[in-house]
Amino acid sequence: MEMIKLTHETKPLLAKYVWWETPEWASKHPYIFLANLMNLGAWEDWCIARKMFGDHNLKDVLKNAPPGYFTHRSWDYWHIKLGFNKIPSLPKRKFL
Repeated sequence: MEMIKLTHETKPLLAKYVWWETPEWASKHPYIFLANLMNLGAWEDWCIARKMFGDHNLKDVLKNAPPGYFTHRSWDYWHIKLGFNKIPSLPKRKFL
C-alpha cells in the first residue's frame, strides 16, 4: 500500500488514530493507521475510510495486520463486513 497523501480530509484522521506520532509519520505507515482506525474508529470515520481507501486496501490491512492492533471483536467484524469466508486467528507477536 502506498503512502497516504496529506489532505484536509486525511490529516485529522491520521492525527486522531495515530495520536502518538505526527500525521506525516502516520501517512508513511498506512497499515498502522488503518488498523487503528478499523479497530477504534467511529462509524463516521469508518465510512470515510472506506470511501477514501476502498475495500481492497482495507482487506489488504487485514491480510497484513500488525500484531496487537485489533481486538477479537473488530477482527471478526471486519472480516465479515469485507466478505471473507474464513476468519483467521488474530496476528500474534513473535518472540525470540
